[in-house]
Amino acid sequence: MQLITSLKKNRDSSLYPFHMPGHKRRLADDDLLAMIYGIDITETEGFDDLHDPTGIIREAEERAASVFGADETHFLVNGSTTGILSAVTATVTEGDRILIAENCHRSVYNAVMLSGAYYSIMETGMEDPPGIYAGISVQTVRDALSDIKDKTYMRTAVVITSPTYEGITSDIRSIAKVCHDKGAVLIVDAAHGAHFGFSDRFPESAVHAGADIVVTSVHKTLPAMTQTALIHIGKSFPAADRLRRMLSVYMTSSPSYVLMASVDSLTHLLVNDAKRLFSEYEMRLDDLYRCAKDFLNLRILDKNILTFPGSADHDRGRIVVYDSTGSLSGKQLYDILYDKYGICPEMAGISYVTLITTIADTDEGFSRLKEALSDIDRSIVKDSDPSPVNKSVRKRRHIRNGKGTDMRDAYFAEDVKYLNIEKASGMTAADMVTVYPPGIPVVLPGEIIDPEAVDIINEASQNDLDIKGLNNKKEIRVIWERSST
Repeated sequence: MQLITSLKKNRDSSLYPFHMPGHKRRLADDDLLAMIYGIDITETEGFDDLHDPTGIIREAEERAASVFGADETHFLVNGSTTGILSAVTATVTEGDRILIAENCHRSVYNAVMLSGAYYSIMETGMEDPPGIYAGISVQTVRDALSDIKDKTYMRTAVVITSPTYEGITSDIRSIAKVCHDKGAVLIVDAAHGAHFGFSDRFPESAVHAGADIVVTSVHKTLPAMTQTALIHIGKSFPAADRLRRMLSVYMTSSPSYVLMASVDSLTHLLVNDAKRLFSEYEMRLDDLYRCAKDFLNLRILDKNILTFPGSADHDRGRIVVYDSTGSLSGKQLYDILYDKYGICPEMAGISYVTLITTIADTDEGFSRLKEALSDIDRSIVKDSDPSPVNKSVRKRRHIRNGKGTDMRDAYFAEDVKYLNIEKASGMTAADMVTVYPPGIPVVLPGEIIDPEAVDIINEASQNDLDIKGLNNKKEIRVIWERSST
């Protein structure tokens, strides 16, 4: 924990800070903030530079690489989005080809837009119930790579999300082999899988499985501060220097030492106590899943009920709960847990609620969750003629192909107009529309807005899901001149 130790030493020294930040490590109108300000500094003598590390930051990143099993690891203080933007734009540019799993986060599409590369979207299946994206199959990736007949592409990349927001993983090891056999780079958005690799009771880490670039949000599933993430680079990635340079493009030039110290402290914790922490965590999860076997109406997702070929495994720490009778929607389950039992889930889908557990959870927390779910399960009265809630906000869509440059041109188009979503059908989108959860685009800039997209957006709105890309009047931005001719 050299970073945090050095920060404390600096705080307690007689050095006077005639440098940033402006609080000068002292002036705060709150006791908690005052404690944090004491170790909040900028790049000064002896504290290294994240964009060109040679000292304590480089040592901290090397420790992280060793702990997580990567050839090279870099700290991200702008979250996983920074890693995704850097990974994609370091790998492909205009004239190159990138294959994107359908369930990728909007940051991937933003990266493609910036890169200008040709893109193709690979279809993923659904696990229903509870109506969530499945993993992507090895055959789908193989077929997509085989379909690239134009050999003029200098570079090809594949981007997949594993695990998904709901914890479903793909067969990364086999997909990596397929990609490498075809000369393609494999980028894995493993934002929700930072805890993989420390116990064989969880899916295999994408780093260990041979992916070229893996982006993980340590703050999501490990004890680290919000906004902290890591990007891992494998030995087989051919453009590591370019990736390092792209990190400097997208990441702040004033990185937070508080956030970096949080990651360094995490690696120290894992080195010294991972075995005990994960053992206790596994026992808590085992107890919860045993309890769930007695439920009459509620169901908790586990790998034994996965049906789609692309779904290789499930993160047992990601608790996805749904009402098998269809009586309770995801929002209703969320509200009951929050209002009646004082439990705050991660998010609610249409038919399910997702809760994130980690090694930092307590026996008391798990006990409250078990009691709450057991109580809710007993309270559900089966209707003789139930009207189940709609299981999925997402319908099967056509596979999309395009160019990042066209997406970019549409996004920055000047002749635009905002229209009600129904009236926008058939027009060209000038913005990205994304439904949360889990943050997967329904409409991309430059795409024709089809009736399916309109239905998905309306369905999400009716179920109180968060929709990004519409204005406060629920209108979408379209290219007016192109759309009206």
